[in-house]
Parts: sequence; structure tokens; C-alpha cells
Amino acid sequence: MLRQIVRDYSVITPLASSDLVPRGYSLAPTWLLPNILDDNSAEVSVLDIGFGAGGLGQLIKSDPQLRHWSVDGVDGFGVNCNNAGLFEKKIYRNIWHGLAQEIPFKILAEYKIICLLDVIEHLTQDDAKLLLETLLGDMGQESLLFISTPLWFCPQDSQQTGDLEEHLIGVPVTSMTALKPTMYSINEPLIGGFVLNKKSLDFIDAFQPTTDRDFSLERGMALARSIGFQYDTGAIFKMTP
Repeated sequence: MLRQIVRDYSVITPLASSDLVPRGYSLAPTWLLPNILDDNSAEVSVLDIGFGAGGLGQLIKSDPQLRHWSVDGVDGFGVNCNNAGLFEKKIYRNIWHGLAQEIPFKILAEYKIICLLDVIEHLTQDDAKLLLETLLGDMGQESLLFISTPLWFCPQDSQQTGDLEEHLIGVPVTSMTALKPTMYSINEPLIGGFVLNKKSLDFIDAFQPTTDRDFSLERGMALARSIGFQYDTGAIFKMTP
């Protein structure tokens, strides 16, 4: 059940102490973020799903052209949602402990940008597709989904009890390009960042992650080359409608 921890930059419930430390750092090509919108000067609400240690929020608030944006976060790892040091910095406006699927669609539709960075590979095949379908279905007509994931099966195990760090699937590049992103970029090692709009929902059946642990980085790159996918690190590629 979704539980709110921070409201309007203030902690509204007693925080639990733990010997564990907040976890979750993304390798997403976050340089895409300032390029998603044509105009960054407007007030923008961002939802950071799986905010981890708060890296995305800190990146936004440290960028002069984005720092006026409002950032909310949701995370399923309880330790991340009891990070007093992060909350004292007043970076995240609202924080919820729970799963993104539990966010009421009326709230989800209010966000201009929804970020799902290096999260989907931690889910099962069915849950990953359901989450993607839910976000695309419930987000606003003009909203955008910024999603990143390794484009191969990148092995990763849990490091702490319940930290949700284990990787359960790999996502072939064909699953992402079939969703008709408006733009994309790549970080090493073959971490793809893609911007999707509402129209991507029409192609959701093409999203086919794999549980094959032999779907290696080399195989992921070979697949990318075979379809003519451009993956120069740091470059931003815009897709034609």
C-alpha cells in the first residue's frame, strides 16, 4: 500500500532508523533530461520512480535551467524512504513508499515527466510490461516517460535485505525502438535512455524482455548493430514521427 512520507518538502511521519544505507544509483543517460522539452522555463512536475539515493532529484536541483522544477519520488525500498539526510535538503517535494502501480491515475496524470531510470530490469517479465502499460495508460495526454535500462541482461544481485537490487530481466533494444520513442541516448555499458509519449501505448505488445542470462553485452550490441541502431555514447538521437 502506498504510504506518503514527505508532503510539500516536510516529513509527515516518523522516520525509521536502520543499519542499512539508501541504495539505488542510475547509469541512465541523464543528459537527455534538459532536452526532453522544447521549453524548460515553465513549471514542470517530475515523478522519479525508484528514486534510490536521490541522484536524479539532486541533478535537477543543481541545474540552473531545471532547478525550478518540482520533483516527487516513489520507492519500494523502505530504507530509501527513511533517508533523513536527503529529506533535509528539501529536494523532493513529495515522497511515497510503495510501488508505482499503486499511484492513483489522477495523481499520475498530473506529471509532465515521469522518470523510470534503471528500474524495469528489477521486475519480472510480466510485471515490467504491466508497469510500462500502466504508466503509459495513466499518464497525461501531453506527458512524457523517460525510461532507461541496460539493453542486455546485466547481472546484478541484491546487496542488502529487501533492497530490490537484483536484475531479473534484460531488455533487447528492439523492445524499446518498437515503442516508437521520440528521442534516445546511450551511456556505457549500453544503457539506453528513451523518451516515450502516449502513442507508445499502441505498441506495448512489442515490449518483450528476456530472462536469458546469456543475453550478454556482446549479444546486445550485436543486435543493436543488426538493426542499424545508433549508440554513440553521449549523443542524442531524435526519432521521426
